[in-house]
Amino acid sequence: MVTPIADVQTAGRATELKLEANAFYANKQYHEAIEKYTEAIAADPTVPAFYTNRAQCHLYTESYGAARDDANAAIDLDPSFIKAYYRRATALSFMGKLKEARADYREVMRRAPKDAVAAKKYTECDKLYRRIQFEKAIDSDADRKRVAASVDLTKFPLPEDYSGPRMPKRTKVVPKPMEQDSAQSEEKDAGEGKAVEMIEVEEEYVDLPFVQGLADWFRDQKNLPVRYMYAILLQIEKLLRSLPTMVDITVPAGSVITVCGDVHGQYYDVLNIFKLNGFPSETLLYLFNGDFVDRGSFSVEVIMLFFSLKLLYPNAFFLNRGNHESIDMNQLYGFEGEVRHKYPAQGKRMFDLFQETFEALPVAHLIQEKVFVVHGGLYSRETAKNANQPDGDGVVRLDELRELSRFYQPSHSKLLCESLWSDPQVANGRAPNPRGTAIQYGPDVTKEFCDANSLKMVIRSHQQMDEGYEIAHDGKMVTVFSAPNYCDQGTNKGAYIRITPELETTYHKFTAVPHPNVKAMAYANVNRFM
Repeated sequence: MVTPIADVQTAGRATELKLEANAFYANKQYHEAIEKYTEAIAADPTVPAFYTNRAQCHLYTESYGAARDDANAAIDLDPSFIKAYYRRATALSFMGKLKEARADYREVMRRAPKDAVAAKKYTECDKLYRRIQFEKAIDSDADRKRVAASVDLTKFPLPEDYSGPRMPKRTKVVPKPMEQDSAQSEEKDAGEGKAVEMIEVEEEYVDLPFVQGLADWFRDQKNLPVRYMYAILLQIEKLLRSLPTMVDITVPAGSVITVCGDVHGQYYDVLNIFKLNGFPSETLLYLFNGDFVDRGSFSVEVIMLFFSLKLLYPNAFFLNRGNHESIDMNQLYGFEGEVRHKYPAQGKRMFDLFQETFEALPVAHLIQEKVFVVHGGLYSRETAKNANQPDGDGVVRLDELRELSRFYQPSHSKLLCESLWSDPQVANGRAPNPRGTAIQYGPDVTKEFCDANSLKMVIRSHQQMDEGYEIAHDGKMVTVFSAPNYCDQGTNKGAYIRITPELETTYHKFTAVPHPNVKAMAYANVNRFM
């Protein structure tokens, strides 16, 4: 059959566009490549490879839902196109859908029995899936919630050869520990107004010399003893649990607050922020806006320094939860592997305690009643409490966040999930998120949210920015990202934002600094599927 001339011309133009896209891809200009592949698909939507090529770019820009959708389109066009199953399996793996990814690798093996790569990826995916399912079966939510109460610090003395920073000690009055029968009797006595016996105990705590010494100790790639890890985690979990879901920040006169975005385990870039902008203090406030861990291979150092600073300056150092402060992300993107590697004997228990602590992190902060800071972004119409009311405007109010019970994994509620996962878009309205989770929202949604809540602006993070930050939606939606040379694969800058009590805002960019020879994603499970 002879192809019509018009079709030949169209196909030729589509091929030219694909070659332009390939050139962008080779230069790691993935967004530009996506645009060209999209043009190629518009010119000739019948070529499965156009979709799988665009899917590969979506994988590099963390738009895993879009990569999955492109792979689906390629399979619809040609069910025998093996590359499409590979792409979909990779996307599903990065989305944490290991069962579905495993099925795609199995399909590749069925269609190409001699494909050793597929066999290896299937085996690794199956092993990881089975391990996670096994741990879920033996470690219920109720069990995990008891981790903080089950840690006995007396069982973890400091090693005699430990030469690092020392936590000072102070005397604390606490109820006297007792056996179960005695405890029940004590509860009865307390209920009858009888005094509970109290005793004095010594408690380790965080002071400035310890934190400064800790920063240097971690810089030299040395681990903190198990005792101090647990001591800090137990104290920070208790402190965070006492906080509201949305924390109000008042910036004192003569002070400034610095808002930073994702740092993703890039410890040496965190130290560089403090070098450039100043070490945290009572007058130099900081708010780190989530995604402290995963991807970068110094996540333990980052989170423990941050937790220590929060204990030192509870009213001047603030932490928001990000989507990577969750078990699904940590099991795939490196934090669990890093904890288990650095603390092999206590890794599983310590990781569970981290999860308990992450669930206690606040979801949002409000600066000077006018600047709303959240990791992901805004909300779908149906998430608002008034969405189903006849006169409801479908706009989430800040009080709804104040009332949110946050002590869960992100998928527990739409309000929590969208707070951690949503992204802005250029067009008005709302749309499905290419990540495959939460939504995208436009300038009109941002304006409605700011107007309804009397806000000047929203600061969020969650997305890599070439220049470290982006001001969008008529100045009301700012993205800040503080992990330069993200995952050791790009040339992006990092940024931070300084805000005065009068809400004067300045933006500062910085570049990456060298780090020890431990590659990003060194402890991740998911990178084996790329």
